[in-house]
Amino acid sequence: MLKSVLSPAHRSDSGPAKSFLALRAPPRISLPQALATAVMVLLQRPHEQAVQSSELPEILIERFRIFMDTSNNVASVLVNFCSSRLGYLGGRRDLRASLTLTSLLAFGIPSYAAAEALLPVKPSPYLVSAITRNMFKLPKPDDDLVLLSAHRGSWEIYPENSAYALQDAWNSQIESVEVDARFTADKEVVLSHDYRIERESTGSGLLYNQNLSQLRQADLRDRHGRVFTDSQGRKAKFLTFSAALDLLAEYVSDDGHGYVMIVDIKAAVDDQDPTDPIELMQRCLDILASKGNAKLSKAVVFKLKAKDAADVGTILNRTTYDPNLIGGLIVVENPDDENVKDSSYDPHEDPIYDQWNVVPFSIQFEMNQFYKGDGLQAYFDYIDQQQGFATYHESNYFPEGVANSAGKCCFEHNTDPKSTAQRGIVPDYRGDPEMALVNRTNLITTDWPDVVGDMLRQIRRRNTSELTR
Repeated sequence: MLKSVLSPAHRSDSGPAKSFLALRAPPRISLPQALATAVMVLLQRPHEQAVQSSELPEILIERFRIFMDTSNNVASVLVNFCSSRLGYLGGRRDLRASLTLTSLLAFGIPSYAAAEALLPVKPSPYLVSAITRNMFKLPKPDDDLVLLSAHRGSWEIYPENSAYALQDAWNSQIESVEVDARFTADKEVVLSHDYRIERESTGSGLLYNQNLSQLRQADLRDRHGRVFTDSQGRKAKFLTFSAALDLLAEYVSDDGHGYVMIVDIKAAVDDQDPTDPIELMQRCLDILASKGNAKLSKAVVFKLKAKDAADVGTILNRTTYDPNLIGGLIVVENPDDENVKDSSYDPHEDPIYDQWNVVPFSIQFEMNQFYKGDGLQAYFDYIDQQQGFATYHESNYFPEGVANSAGKCCFEHNTDPKSTAQRGIVPDYRGDPEMALVNRTNLITTDWPDVVGDMLRQIRRRNTSELTR
């Protein structure tokens, strides 16, 4: 099965896929070494074989821009030089070499201006390896631990996806947080669930049409629409992915203790949005690589919708994702996704699910069941399941309800088609944590980790001592 989904570049002549060691990003090296390697590769192709940089995948060009705001002037010179010479890297057979080169440069050039913690940092009692091990194992009905992930951080009080929300969740010993990553107009990566920013902040308009400098002028709101101000009079601001990693690094210790951050890669929302989710994932991988922190990399998990993740070969060809270096990968299935509809709810007929189920490394399927007996029920009962399961618990209990990604509040949920409710917030089984308990689940992503945690403890499924060994 694996042979059929991997591209030729990832198969050996004898058939089996090549070792993932061949795909991992290179170790951190010195700036002179990076420069020397860049020059060697850039000059090795004959001049007459060059292609125009405009013909290159956008991902190659954008991966050099990461250094412009985070590195010194040497990086700027190198970016300009490489941009003018990218034609020598344009052949398709050199795509992997080009990706490796840019990752190499990310390791070779140090990053500055690390984010500072806004709240006190409380040490974690958990081991990162224990969190990810339990996250990606095949779940069993008698497991006594269901993991929790704070959806957009702790945002009952603090603005969602803010530094405050992330730190408060970790300080409350919630083992993971889920954040949302999006591109700005100038291809910076920021944390934002919505693609319109009115609900989240004092700003307005489409996020993908605004530069990071414009977003920084806005102040974040809490979930009730109030502009947040902390006890020292500070406002909450949009958080870059790089800054979020810096905060996580404050909690990841040399002895392996720490927390996990799940990065939800957001795709294009309309025809005007130029976002390529695979490019966005690779940009996040580059930013992570630039930190030069192997323990931090193991504390980061990426999450994509199944339709955006596409096939296994796409991820392995177009990114430097390496399961030996990164915390893990979550693939999201929804019952209204086309691949699920087309499968007639038979996992064997779902090409996306079927190939990810047998990859030779651990992933997790997030199954967001909308109503009892919907198209995902067969997946939970699938006898050949080889990967872990996660689910999602959305809080419907606040007066404002739950906003969609357009920043409009409130909207009707996808729900039981037999419901007779006319308008407003109607029952959504994704909002019922009991669905996660009925179905075998490793992880619940929730707006209310404290409430769901209490429920799990009552039924003896919250044994967090598993995370200390």
